[in-house]
Amino acid sequence: MSGALERSQLEKLPDLIKGRRANGALVQECLGNHPRFMIQEEIGQSSWFGFSLVLRDPSAAPRADLVRDLKQIGFECRPIVTGNFAKNEVMKYFDYEIHSTLKNANYIDEHGLFVGNHHYPIPQAIDALAAL
Repeated sequence: MSGALERSQLEKLPDLIKGRRANGALVQECLGNHPRFMIQEEIGQSSWFGFSLVLRDPSAAPRADLVRDLKQIGFECRPIVTGNFAKNEVMKYFDYEIHSTLKNANYIDEHGLFVGNHHYPIPQAIDALAAL
């Protein structure tokens, strides 16, 4: 039974990804040069599970302000999945070395966040993001 359910769900996957990519393209178009934050770039065939936002100038308004603004218009926010992964608790289980500073990873960790995407069109939500 589980296999039959999974198979029917897998048949939906191409359309789900297609819808997320369409939203990703709209985000690129509407927010590509946003004055408040930077967004991820498409570098191939991303599934666009969500949208990362990184503050351009955190001294102008901290990440907490952006999170507040996003929540006020109905967005849920999460930390960017990686940020500075070297700070992750799981790293105590690995033998590793860091050969330089992790300047960009630290910046993203401190000044970035993630909002989710959907497989259906969300132009109003993208317009709301662009208006921040």
